Amino acid sequence: MELTCESLGIKPEDIEEKIISRVVENLLGAPYMDEDGYEGVEDSKYMKNLKELVQARIDSKVSEIADKHILPNVDSYIETLTIQKTNQWGEAKGKSVTFIEYLIQQAEQYMVEPVNFKGKTKAEDSYSWSKNTTRIAYMIDSHLQYSISTAMKKAMETANESIVGGIKSAVGIQLSQIIGKLKVSATV
Repeated sequence: MELTCESLGIKPEDIEEKIISRVVENLLGAPYMDEDGYEGVEDSKYMKNLKELVQARIDSKVSEIADKHILPNVDSYIETLTIQKTNQWGEAKGKSVTFIEYLIQQAEQYMVEPVNFKGKTKAEDSYSWSKNTTRIAYMIDSHLQYSISTAMKKAMETANESIVGGIKSAVGIQLSQIIGKLKVSATV
């Protein structure tokens, strides 16, 4: 009697499918079981590389679509957006302004807002708060103070190095002169 796949009850298609399945499984990942009994598949180098390539392709396509279709619309939306202030009931109050005008107004308000001597607004430090200057003036003063302080520290370090070097050389000269004048004698 001859031994064939049919005599064993195995179809050749099943063998082919099992072989392909095993090759793909080994190519894409390696099965493993951790100490808790969890079975999984760890990605192979090939699979990791494939995932990176797919992710890079997706990212580039999304960026391309965004650059072509979304970003131009966002630019035009921001340029044409108008903002309307409302009261607590949603009724319009004041005139509507474009987004750019709104940003400019907010920046101006921020710069001229009154602050105390620590640079804090009344909302930030309401306890015994008193106006000292505007925020922009405080920021300029702080920057100047930092710049001057840094320059003074550098100048003092340079001066100290010069003074220490001069004192060291003067002391060295004086010590050599004193040693030259000393006479050591021994009598028995």
